[in-house]
Amino acid sequence: MSDVTLYGFPLSTYVRTIHMALHEKGVAFEHLHHAPNTSEMLAVNPTGKVPAFSHGDFTLYETLAIANYIDEAFDGPALKPSDVKQRGIMNQWISYINAYVFPTMIHDLVLFRVEIKPLNQAVLDAAIPTTKDQLSLLDATLAKSEYLAGDTASLADYFLYPIIAFLGMVPEGSLIADYPGVSAWKARMEEKDCVKESAPSM
Repeated sequence: MSDVTLYGFPLSTYVRTIHMALHEKGVAFEHLHHAPNTSEMLAVNPTGKVPAFSHGDFTLYETLAIANYIDEAFDGPALKPSDVKQRGIMNQWISYINAYVFPTMIHDLVLFRVEIKPLNQAVLDAAIPTTKDQLSLLDATLAKSEYLAGDTASLADYFLYPIIAFLGMVPEGSLIADYPGVSAWKARMEEKDCVKESAPSM
């Protein structure tokens, strides 16, 4: 039995980010599908949010902290660029994705469309031009670079992909086709084993 455990329900984009990171590093792990704010999640994360992670008797919460630990604690392909400037770009994108892309594309758009949140049409309508702006910014990089921080996928791509995957499942996902750099990046990501293996059951 593995001494590594991922906690959190698979439909969470952030849980999928960690699942992808673990797969890329070749780490065997147990995945406990706890929902947010349950007693099981509160036992490993005082905020009740997903994901959380344990390695032996060491426990972490917050996705970026977990992802960085996985990259540094285990053998396998690096999840961060070796070049300091590219690492800076990677971290910039992660901050942008967490602060702007996730709230807009997931909370203000996808969750309404999949009826997890009661529809607020005004919020959804406002999210569409914001989503276009965000896709345009991403496209400016991905039109000239295979991945967000260079020629190799990094943690930035693993943070972004689950969000774009969910966007692609709702009507507004048709917007992605207007951004060829993002579309090509999405197709490249979908060829990766970690993306295929981490796909949640819908």
